[in-house]
Amino acid sequence: MAARSGTPYVIAVDSGGSHTRVGCFALDGSMISRAVGGGGSPDHNDDAERNVSTTLTRCLQQGGLDPADAVGLAAGMAAIQRLGRDQGSGVNDWAERYLSLPSLTCPRTIVNDAVTAHRGALLGRPGVIVLAGTGSMILAITKNGRRVESGQLQHYAGGARHLVFGTLQMILTEEPTPADMPFLADVLSHWEADDTGQLRERILALETRDRNEVKRLYGDLAPRVTAGADSSPLADRALRLLTGNTARGVVLLAPLVGSKPVLTSCVGALATDPAFATRLADDLAAYPGAPARLVPAALDPLRGAALLAYEVAGVRTDPDVTDRLALNGSAEVGPPLS
Repeated sequence: MAARSGTPYVIAVDSGGSHTRVGCFALDGSMISRAVGGGGSPDHNDDAERNVSTTLTRCLQQGGLDPADAVGLAAGMAAIQRLGRDQGSGVNDWAERYLSLPSLTCPRTIVNDAVTAHRGALLGRPGVIVLAGTGSMILAITKNGRRVESGQLQHYAGGARHLVFGTLQMILTEEPTPADMPFLADVLSHWEADDTGQLRERILALETRDRNEVKRLYGDLAPRVTAGADSSPLADRALRLLTGNTARGVVLLAPLVGSKPVLTSCVGALATDPAFATRLADDLAAYPGAPARLVPAALDPLRGAALLAYEVAGVRTDPDVTDRLALNGSAEVGPPLS
Protein backbone atom coordinates (compact mmCIF):
# COMPACT_ATOMS: atom_id res chain seq x y z
CA MET A 1 0.00 0.00 0.00
CA ALA A 2 3.01 2.30 -0.12
CA ALA A 3 2.96 5.28 -2.49
CA ARG A 4 5.70 7.48 -3.94
CA SER A 5 6.04 10.99 -2.58
CA GLY A 6 4.42 13.46 -4.92
CA THR A 7 1.47 11.22 -5.80
CA PRO A 8 -1.82 13.12 -5.53
CA TYR A 9 -4.50 11.49 -3.43
CA VAL A 10 -7.63 12.25 -1.41
CA ILE A 11 -8.39 11.62 2.25
CA ALA A 12 -11.69 10.19 3.48
CA VAL A 13 -12.73 10.18 7.15
CA ASP A 14 -15.69 8.37 8.71
CA SER A 15 -15.86 9.22 12.40
CA GLY A 16 -18.64 7.90 14.62
CA GLY A 17 -19.27 7.17 18.26
CA SER A 18 -17.49 3.81 18.25
CA HIS A 19 -14.80 4.05 15.55
CA THR A 20 -12.87 6.46 13.38
CA ARG A 21 -11.95 5.16 9.94
CA VAL A 22 -9.55 6.97 7.63
CA GLY A 23 -8.70 6.03 4.06
CA CYS A 24 -6.33 7.54 1.53
CA PHE A 25 -7.30 6.91 -2.09
CA ALA A 26 -5.51 7.44 -5.38
CA LEU A 27 -7.34 9.45 -8.03
CA ASP A 28 -8.40 6.25 -9.84
CA GLY A 29 -10.30 4.98 -6.75
CA SER A 30 -7.69 2.49 -5.53
CA MET A 31 -6.88 2.49 -1.84
CA ILE A 32 -3.40 3.54 -0.78
CA SER A 33 -3.73 3.14 2.99
CA ARG A 34 -6.31 2.86 5.74
CA ALA A 35 -6.49 2.96 9.52
CA VAL A 36 -9.09 2.43 12.23
CA GLY A 37 -9.12 4.04 15.66
CA GLY A 38 -11.43 4.88 18.53
CA GLY A 39 -14.62 6.89 18.33
CA GLY A 40 -14.43 10.50 17.22
CA SER A 41 -17.74 11.90 18.41
CA PRO A 42 -17.33 14.45 21.22
CA ASP A 43 -20.83 13.51 22.34
CA HIS A 44 -19.73 9.96 23.14
CA ASN A 45 -15.92 10.00 23.54
CA ASP A 46 -13.86 12.01 26.00
CA ASP A 47 -10.77 11.32 23.85
CA ALA A 48 -12.45 12.08 20.50
CA GLU A 49 -9.91 14.63 19.27
CA ARG A 50 -6.97 12.34 19.98
CA ASN A 51 -8.71 9.38 18.33
CA VAL A 52 -9.34 11.27 15.10
CA SER A 53 -5.97 12.99 14.84
CA THR A 54 -3.92 9.87 15.63
CA THR A 55 -5.92 7.72 13.21
CA LEU A 56 -5.43 10.30 10.46
CA THR A 57 -1.70 10.52 11.17
CA ARG A 58 -1.30 6.74 11.23
CA CYS A 59 -3.11 6.36 7.91
CA LEU A 60 -0.76 8.85 6.24
CA GLN A 61 2.31 7.22 7.76
CA GLN A 62 1.25 3.72 6.70
CA GLY A 63 0.93 4.90 3.10
CA GLY A 64 4.20 6.83 3.13
CA LEU A 65 2.19 9.91 2.20
CA ASP A 66 3.10 13.58 2.43
CA PRO A 67 0.11 15.63 3.67
CA ALA A 68 1.08 18.33 1.16
CA ASP A 69 0.25 15.95 -1.70
CA ALA A 70 -3.41 15.56 -0.65
CA VAL A 71 -5.72 17.30 -3.12
CA GLY A 72 -8.98 16.93 -1.21
CA LEU A 73 -10.35 15.79 2.14
CA ALA A 74 -13.91 14.90 3.11
CA ALA A 75 -14.91 13.95 6.62
CA GLY A 76 -18.22 12.56 7.80
CA MET A 77 -18.29 13.14 11.55
CA ALA A 78 -20.91 12.31 14.12
CA ALA A 79 -22.01 15.36 16.17
CA ILE A 80 -21.68 17.77 13.24
CA GLN A 81 -24.85 19.84 13.65
CA ARG A 82 -26.90 21.85 11.21
CA LEU A 83 -27.73 25.42 12.10
CA GLY A 84 -31.17 25.85 13.63
CA ARG A 85 -31.46 22.41 15.16
CA ASP A 86 -33.43 22.26 18.40
CA GLN A 87 -30.51 20.82 20.39
CA GLY A 88 -26.90 21.94 20.37
CA SER A 89 -25.34 25.15 19.16
CA GLY A 90 -24.78 24.33 15.50
CA VAL A 91 -21.14 25.39 15.96
CA ASN A 92 -18.76 22.82 14.44
CA ASP A 93 -15.37 24.53 14.78
CA TRP A 94 -14.08 21.61 16.86
CA ALA A 95 -14.03 19.36 13.78
CA GLU A 96 -11.44 21.50 12.00
CA ARG A 97 -9.17 21.15 15.03
CA TYR A 98 -9.52 17.36 14.98
CA LEU A 99 -8.28 17.27 11.36
CA SER A 100 -5.50 19.83 11.69
CA LEU A 101 -2.04 18.62 10.60
CA PRO A 102 1.01 20.61 9.47
CA SER A 103 1.07 21.00 5.64
CA LEU A 104 -2.40 19.43 5.25
CA THR A 105 -3.87 22.45 3.47
CA CYS A 106 -5.94 20.87 0.69
CA PRO A 107 -9.58 21.84 0.07
CA ARG A 108 -11.91 20.06 2.47
CA THR A 109 -15.50 19.53 3.44
CA ILE A 110 -16.74 18.38 6.83
CA VAL A 111 -20.30 17.10 7.13
CA ASN A 112 -22.36 14.92 9.43
CA ASP A 113 -21.51 11.24 9.05
CA ALA A 114 -25.04 10.58 7.79
CA VAL A 115 -24.24 12.69 4.71
CA THR A 116 -21.21 10.61 3.73
CA ALA A 117 -23.15 7.44 4.55
CA HIS A 118 -25.93 8.63 2.22
CA ARG A 119 -23.46 9.38 -0.58
CA GLY A 120 -21.87 5.96 -0.31
CA ALA A 121 -25.09 4.00 0.06
CA LEU A 122 -27.11 5.66 -2.73
CA LEU A 123 -24.26 7.09 -4.87
CA GLY A 124 -25.80 10.53 -5.04
CA ARG A 125 -29.33 9.40 -5.84
CA PRO A 126 -32.21 10.95 -3.88
CA GLY A 127 -33.46 8.83 -1.01
CA VAL A 128 -33.31 8.21 2.71
CA ILE A 129 -30.51 6.82 4.84
CA VAL A 130 -31.08 5.14 8.22
CA LEU A 131 -27.91 5.49 10.26
CA ALA A 132 -28.08 3.58 13.54
CA GLY A 133 -25.20 2.47 15.71
CA THR A 134 -23.87 4.28 18.76
CA GLY A 135 -25.98 7.22 17.62
CA SER A 136 -28.85 7.55 15.18
CA MET A 137 -30.03 9.77 12.35
CA ILE A 138 -32.53 9.42 9.52
CA LEU A 139 -31.56 11.70 6.64
CA ALA A 140 -33.30 12.43 3.35
CA ILE A 141 -31.60 14.04 0.38
CA THR A 142 -34.13 15.24 -2.18
CA LYS A 143 -33.95 15.48 -5.97
CA ASN A 144 -32.80 19.10 -5.70
CA GLY A 145 -30.12 18.25 -3.12
CA ARG A 146 -31.95 19.47 -0.03
CA ARG A 147 -30.94 17.66 3.18
CA VAL A 148 -33.66 17.05 5.76
CA GLU A 149 -33.37 15.13 9.04
CA SER A 150 -36.33 13.42 10.68
CA GLY A 151 -35.44 15.51 13.73
CA GLN A 152 -36.65 18.58 11.86
CA LEU A 153 -40.10 16.99 12.11
CA GLN A 154 -39.58 16.43 15.85
CA HIS A 155 -38.77 12.73 15.39
CA TYR A 156 -35.93 10.65 16.80
CA ALA A 157 -35.70 6.89 16.41
CA GLY A 158 -32.71 5.98 18.56
CA GLY A 159 -29.55 3.92 18.40
CA ALA A 160 -28.12 0.94 20.23
CA ARG A 161 -28.51 2.23 23.76
CA HIS A 162 -32.10 3.32 23.08
CA LEU A 163 -32.93 -0.23 22.03
CA VAL A 164 -31.52 -1.39 25.35
CA PHE A 165 -33.43 1.27 27.31
CA GLY A 166 -36.70 -0.11 25.97
CA THR A 167 -35.63 -3.70 26.54
CA LEU A 168 -34.72 -3.10 30.17
CA GLN A 169 -37.95 -1.24 30.83
CA MET A 170 -39.92 -4.20 29.49
CA ILE A 171 -37.92 -6.62 31.61
CA LEU A 172 -38.61 -4.55 34.73
CA THR A 173 -42.34 -4.14 34.06
CA GLU A 174 -43.47 -7.36 32.35
CA GLU A 175 -43.72 -11.00 33.34
CA PRO A 176 -41.31 -13.03 31.19
CA THR A 177 -42.57 -16.09 29.32
CA PRO A 178 -40.66 -19.39 29.36
CA ALA A 179 -39.32 -18.51 25.91
CA ASP A 180 -37.83 -15.30 27.35
CA MET A 181 -35.84 -16.99 30.10
CA PRO A 182 -32.58 -17.68 28.16
CA PHE A 183 -32.56 -14.07 26.92
CA LEU A 184 -33.33 -12.75 30.41
CA ALA A 185 -30.44 -14.79 31.82
CA ASP A 186 -28.16 -13.26 29.19
CA VAL A 187 -29.24 -9.74 30.13
CA LEU A 188 -28.80 -10.38 33.85
CA SER A 189 -25.32 -11.78 33.17
CA HIS A 190 -24.38 -8.61 31.27
CA TRP A 191 -25.33 -6.52 34.31
CA GLU A 192 -23.90 -9.00 36.83
CA ALA A 193 -27.32 -9.24 38.46
CA ASP A 194 -28.97 -12.31 40.01
CA ASP A 195 -32.55 -11.18 39.39
CA THR A 196 -34.64 -8.23 38.19
CA GLY A 197 -34.58 -6.59 41.60
CA GLN A 198 -30.81 -6.50 41.54
CA LEU A 199 -30.90 -5.38 37.91
CA ARG A 200 -32.98 -2.35 38.93
CA GLU A 201 -30.41 -1.45 41.59
CA ARG A 202 -27.52 -1.89 39.14
CA ILE A 203 -29.19 0.60 36.79
CA LEU A 204 -29.85 3.10 39.57
CA ALA A 205 -26.20 2.91 40.61
CA LEU A 206 -25.06 4.11 37.19
CA GLU A 207 -25.76 7.75 38.04
CA THR A 208 -22.39 7.98 39.77
CA ARG A 209 -20.40 6.75 36.74
CA ASP A 210 -19.01 8.60 33.72
CA ARG A 211 -21.79 9.33 31.24
CA ASN A 212 -19.86 8.02 28.21
CA GLU A 213 -18.97 4.85 30.09
CA VAL A 214 -22.67 4.40 30.87
CA LYS A 215 -23.62 4.90 27.21
CA ARG A 216 -21.21 2.16 26.20
CA LEU A 217 -22.47 -0.17 28.91
CA TYR A 218 -26.00 0.16 27.55
CA GLY A 219 -24.96 0.05 23.91
CA ASP A 220 -22.84 -3.07 24.36
CA LEU A 221 -26.00 -5.01 25.20
CA ALA A 222 -27.72 -4.19 21.89
CA PRO A 223 -26.21 -7.12 19.93
CA ARG A 224 -27.63 -9.51 22.53
CA VAL A 225 -31.08 -8.02 22.01
CA THR A 226 -30.95 -8.43 18.24
CA ALA A 227 -29.50 -11.94 18.61
CA GLY A 228 -32.33 -12.90 20.95
CA ALA A 229 -35.16 -11.33 18.96
CA ASP A 230 -36.02 -14.47 16.98
CA SER A 231 -36.42 -16.63 20.08
CA SER A 232 -37.51 -14.23 22.84
CA PRO A 233 -40.92 -12.54 22.43
CA LEU A 234 -39.79 -9.76 24.75
CA ALA A 235 -36.63 -9.03 22.75
CA ASP A 236 -38.69 -9.12 19.56
CA ARG A 237 -41.17 -6.56 20.93
CA ALA A 238 -38.36 -4.26 22.05
CA LEU A 239 -36.68 -4.43 18.66
CA ARG A 240 -39.96 -3.90 16.79
CA LEU A 241 -40.66 -0.86 18.93
CA LEU A 242 -37.44 0.68 17.63
CA THR A 243 -37.83 -0.44 14.00
CA GLY A 244 -41.43 0.80 13.99
CA ASN A 245 -40.29 4.21 15.19
CA THR A 246 -37.50 4.17 12.61
CA ALA A 247 -39.96 3.35 9.83
CA ARG A 248 -42.11 6.27 10.94
CA GLY A 249 -39.13 8.58 10.53
CA VAL A 250 -38.47 7.29 7.02
CA VAL A 251 -42.10 7.74 6.00
CA LEU A 252 -42.17 11.24 7.48
CA LEU A 253 -39.40 12.22 5.08
CA ALA A 254 -40.49 10.17 2.05
CA PRO A 255 -42.84 12.78 0.47
CA LEU A 256 -39.98 15.30 0.34
CA VAL A 257 -37.67 13.12 -1.73
CA GLY A 258 -39.51 13.37 -5.05
CA SER A 259 -39.50 9.74 -6.13
CA LYS A 260 -41.63 6.68 -5.38
CA PRO A 261 -40.93 4.32 -3.85
CA VAL A 262 -38.23 6.16 -1.97
CA LEU A 263 -34.92 4.31 -1.96
CA THR A 264 -33.88 3.69 1.63
CA SER A 265 -30.64 2.17 2.86
CA CYS A 266 -29.31 1.16 6.26
CA VAL A 267 -25.85 1.97 7.61
CA GLY A 268 -24.30 1.28 11.02
CA ALA A 269 -23.84 -1.76 13.21
CA LEU A 270 -27.40 -1.76 14.50
CA ALA A 271 -29.19 -0.75 11.29
CA THR A 272 -27.42 -3.42 9.23
CA ASP A 273 -28.05 -6.19 11.75
CA PRO A 274 -30.28 -8.71 9.90
CA ALA A 275 -32.78 -8.81 12.77
CA PHE A 276 -33.19 -5.03 12.63
CA ALA A 277 -33.23 -4.74 8.83
CA THR A 278 -35.81 -7.52 8.39
CA ARG A 279 -38.22 -5.94 10.84
CA LEU A 280 -37.68 -2.48 9.41
CA ALA A 281 -38.54 -3.78 5.94
CA ASP A 282 -41.76 -5.29 7.34
CA ASP A 283 -42.66 -2.01 9.05
CA LEU A 284 -42.05 0.03 5.89
CA ALA A 285 -44.13 -2.37 3.78
CA ALA A 286 -47.06 -2.01 6.21
CA TYR A 287 -47.56 1.66 5.36
CA PRO A 288 -50.28 2.35 2.74
CA GLY A 289 -48.74 2.40 -0.70
CA ALA A 290 -45.37 1.18 0.67
CA PRO A 291 -43.77 4.62 0.14
CA ALA A 292 -40.22 3.44 0.87
CA ARG A 293 -38.15 0.42 -0.17
CA LEU A 294 -34.98 -0.88 1.44
CA VAL A 295 -32.01 -1.33 -0.89
CA PRO A 296 -28.46 -2.51 -0.08
CA ALA A 297 -25.82 0.17 0.38
CA ALA A 298 -23.60 0.47 -2.70
CA LEU A 299 -20.55 1.67 -0.73
CA ASP A 300 -19.73 2.05 2.93
CA PRO A 301 -19.54 5.51 4.58
CA LEU A 302 -15.75 5.72 4.21
CA ARG A 303 -16.06 5.29 0.44
CA GLY A 304 -18.93 7.79 0.50
CA ALA A 305 -16.52 10.27 2.06
CA ALA A 306 -14.01 9.44 -0.68
CA LEU A 307 -16.58 10.38 -3.35
CA LEU A 308 -17.11 13.73 -1.62
CA ALA A 309 -13.32 14.20 -1.37
CA TYR A 310 -13.02 13.75 -5.13
CA GLU A 311 -15.73 16.35 -5.60
CA VAL A 312 -14.07 18.93 -3.39
CA ALA A 313 -10.79 18.27 -5.23
CA GLY A 314 -12.47 18.80 -8.60
CA VAL A 315 -11.70 15.22 -9.69
CA ARG A 316 -14.32 13.63 -11.95
CA THR A 317 -15.36 10.08 -11.09
CA ASP A 318 -16.80 7.36 -13.32
CA PRO A 319 -18.10 3.80 -12.77
CA ASP A 320 -14.54 2.42 -12.87
CA VAL A 321 -13.62 4.62 -9.89
CA THR A 322 -16.70 3.46 -8.00
CA ASP A 323 -15.84 -0.17 -8.76
CA ARG A 324 -12.33 0.28 -7.41
CA LEU A 325 -13.67 1.97 -4.30
CA ALA A 326 -15.95 -1.02 -3.72
CA LEU A 327 -13.03 -3.48 -3.62
CA ASN A 328 -12.56 -4.71 -0.05
CA GLY A 329 -15.12 -2.11 0.97
CA SER A 330 -15.84 -3.66 4.38
CA ALA A 331 -12.22 -4.26 5.39
CA GLU A 332 -10.85 -2.60 8.51
CA VAL A 333 -7.23 -2.33 9.48
CA GLY A 334 -6.08 -0.95 12.79
CA PRO A 335 -5.03 -1.76 16.33
CA PRO A 336 -7.39 -3.56 18.70
CA LEU A 337 -9.94 -1.14 20.11
CA SER A 338 -10.21 -0.77 23.85
